[in-house]
Amino acid sequence: MRRLALTCLLTALLALPAAAAPPPAAAPAADPSAGRITGSEAYIPTFGLRATISRGFGVRGILSVDAGLHVPDRKARERATALKPRIVNAMRDSVLNYASKSYIIGERPDAEILRAQMQRSVDRILGSDAATVALASVIIFDR
Repeated sequence: MRRLALTCLLTALLALPAAAAPPPAAAPAADPSAGRITGSEAYIPTFGLRATISRGFGVRGILSVDAGLHVPDRKARERATALKPRIVNAMRDSVLNYASKSYIIGERPDAEILRAQMQRSVDRILGSDAATVALASVIIFDR
C-alpha cells in the first residue's frame, strides 16, 4: 500500500513541470483567406458564424455563414472594428435565430432573409446606414 502511494506521488511530481509549461502561441485572430474575398479597406470580415439546426429533440444539421461588413466611412470603420466582438455576437444571434425559427429543413436557405436579420442586428449597434452586411457564404451541413 505504501509503495502504491509513493508511486502515485512520484508520478504526480514528474507530471508537474509539463502542467506548468506555458500554453502554445495563439493562432492569428483574422482568417488568412479574408484577404482573398476583397482587397477593399472598407471590408471587415467575420467568419465562423455557425448555428445548429434542431427540430424536436434532434440536431438536423449546421448552418455556417461567413459574412462581412462594408463600412465606407473611416470613422465608422474604426468604431465597427472596436465594437467587432459585439457585432459578431449580434450576427451570430441572428444566424441562430434564423436556423431555429425560419429555416425549413431540406430547403435552400433564404440568404436575403438571413442578411436582412443580420443587417438589423448590426444597425442596432452601429446605427442605420453605417455598415452594409455582405454574405460571403451560406452553407448547410446535413447530419
